[in-house]
Amino acid sequence: MKGSYGPAIVISVALHAALIAVLTFGWEAEHKRELKPMPKFVQAKLVQLESKSDKPKAPPKVDLREKRRQQELERQRREAAEAKKRKAAAERKKKEDAAKKRKAEEAKKKREAEEKARKEKERKDRERKEQLEQERQSAFEEALEDEEELQEASDDSAAVMSVAQAIRQRIVQVWSRPPSARNGMVVEVQISFVPTGRVVASTITKGSGNPAVDRSVLTAVKKVEVFPEVADVAREEPSLFERQIRTTKLIFRVEGLRQ
Repeated sequence: MKGSYGPAIVISVALHAALIAVLTFGWEAEHKRELKPMPKFVQAKLVQLESKSDKPKAPPKVDLREKRRQQELERQRREAAEAKKRKAAAERKKKEDAAKKRKAEEAKKKREAEEKARKEKERKDRERKEQLEQERQSAFEEALEDEEELQEASDDSAAVMSVAQAIRQRIVQVWSRPPSARNGMVVEVQISFVPTGRVVASTITKGSGNPAVDRSVLTAVKKVEVFPEVADVAREEPSLFERQIRTTKLIFRVEGLRQ
């Protein structure tokens, strides 16, 4: 049984294989007929052939130490330039600050000088006003004092004249003219008193030219001896007594004689 089925199986497998191959080939052929082939483009490029003589030469070898040295020198130059710029900027700023400070000090000194001048002017104006006021006050006080002095002098003069008149009258009352006296003869006598009104000295300051007449006047003064009016002034107004009455000058004139 087994030997009779072997060839049949082999033939069956071969048929199947052939059928599959036919089907496959027929499908691929049909598919190829339906697809249209795409045109192909060819891109042309110009290729320049370089000769061996135009080939670039290899760069020369670089000395790394020299390169580093040059780089270091360049860095140092840049740093020196930057340092120089910074120094110049610092110097410029220093000068600008000094100029600003100098201007500020000058402005301050100018303001101080102006303020000092203003205060000095105010002080002088104030002193001048005070001086003028003092001068006006002094002038007023002096005028007042002068007026008072004039009034006092007038009062004193009146008092002195009154006392002198009283002294003269007392002397004339006891005066005895000598026979040689003549009308018109004038004698000036200086009399010194003490506060009690007593005569302590009498002197002829201007004679009449007739010694007898001069002696007669001195004799009359000695006869009176004490003058109450002088004592009153010395008691009530001692300064007036000291100034004008302690030493008194009187004039006696010979009058009323029958020739």
